[in-house]
Amino acid sequence: LTFGISTDADDVADPEITVEELESIAFFMSSLAPPPRRRTDATLEDRGEALFETVGCASCHRALELEDGTPLPLYSDLLLHDVFPAGEMGVTSGDATGRELRTPPLWGVGLTGPYMHDGLSATIEAAIADHYSEGEASATAFAVLSADDRAAVLAFLESL
Repeated sequence: LTFGISTDADDVADPEITVEELESIAFFMSSLAPPPRRRTDATLEDRGEALFETVGCASCHRALELEDGTPLPLYSDLLLHDVFPAGEMGVTSGDATGRELRTPPLWGVGLTGPYMHDGLSATIEAAIADHYSEGEASATAFAVLSADDRAAVLAFLESL
């Protein structure tokens, strides 16, 4: 396993993790099952999922399939995207520039606030609004949905 970078500019001696520790963490993470979906209103949540796709969120936050066709409800493309407001920068890490973040999985998102890279979005709805640059069109499309449609999208996300 490699991350493409083995040194950084902090005061901790590099590498900061041994190969054995990294392999143990990778094994642990790959052995985890996704959190169970918490469905309370399937009709509302299914409508919310369709709207989630319609407004464009699923272009980055999408369910994946394993090679054998097994669904993987990760809701991430695992790619780097610029979702920062103009003029703001994050942290350069590996292949990611200070403007790019890896799309986080959404499974379990209803249980994991606060949200976004800096934890400044207290709610899922605020996190949606805090998508800029590559995510701005989807955030705007969500914002102009009716209150009932926004509630359906949020119900879908809360159920993951």
